[in-house]
Amino acid sequence: MTTPNIPSQPMPIDDNASALAQLHDIALPAPISAMPIAPGYWIIAAVLIILAVWLGKRLYKQHQYHAPRKIALTLLQSYNVEDDSFAAQVNSLLKRTALTYLPREHLAKLNGQPWFDWLDTRLAPDQQHKIGQLLVKRHQASGLDQAEKVQLLQLAQAWLNNKHAFSDATLISNNPHQEAKC
Repeated sequence: MTTPNIPSQPMPIDDNASALAQLHDIALPAPISAMPIAPGYWIIAAVLIILAVWLGKRLYKQHQYHAPRKIALTLLQSYNVEDDSFAAQVNSLLKRTALTYLPREHLAKLNGQPWFDWLDTRLAPDQQHKIGQLLVKRHQASGLDQAEKVQLLQLAQAWLNNKHAFSDATLISNNPHQEAKC
């Protein structure tokens, strides 16, 4: 026979009853709420969010700034080194890349030695004064031999791999003939 699940009546406390029988269930405290968070944590969270947004914008701007240079590097790799117009293609690519970074009114006028001098400003000291000699040779009857074309490719890669910002000041300072004509 089963007994129904009826709550039993509390037993009357008997003074003679054991202490164990007089114990009640443990009363648990109310659960601790996670909210509201202390103001210091809100400030730290806001600062971290602002820093993350600032860093994200900075990285995005840096990516956007270097995108033309990276595209030019990819395009440079697609050029055929054995082509007779390779040096002209490299010169055109360097000029177009520079025009994406600097004002057209200063850069577009550069040609010949002032252009080569300005190209040297973005190369390491041991690589300077070489790219101009190679680009001048493209107009000569003999042209560039295979070793010179490879050297021009390496110099152009070094020029495009330079991650320093393009400077308009170096462009103006390397063109004293322009100011004399004014």
